[in-house]
Amino acid sequence: MSLPVCRLEIGSRMHADLIAAVAEGYPREACGILLGRLDGPRRIVEAFRPAPNRWAGRDDRFLVDPESLRGALEEEGSGGAAVLGFYHSHPDAPAVPSTCDRTLAWPWYVHVIVEVAEGRSVRARAWEFHCGAGGFEERPIALT
Repeated sequence: MSLPVCRLEIGSRMHADLIAAVAEGYPREACGILLGRLDGPRRIVEAFRPAPNRWAGRDDRFLVDPESLRGALEEEGSGGAAVLGFYHSHPDAPAVPSTCDRTLAWPWYVHVIVEVAEGRSVRARAWEFHCGAGGFEERPIALT
């Protein structure tokens, strides 16, 4: 049985705000959590929550602050917005999953990567990770 291909939907204004927010972290990777609701294979982003990058010692890695993630998951468990996935920037690198991203990815969740070149956001791409299905698969981002 194959999983339905997810589709990430985000408002145009929120998309612009998200890619602008990650550029503020340059030259370090910025990261955060995507929140919203599920509607079949549609993942509808209703908010994003920046999180401190807790990766120490390297600017080209990220680790979403565990307390930020715990708080978002607790809110979801209490009837709040669903945790749909995560986002992070790739400073001066393409918006494709790195070897480190492949190692740390969580299955099912959407991983949005934003390419930031010389401090300016260039492009956002969405990826979904499947443990047994060859790793990351790109997913469409629908601006609403």
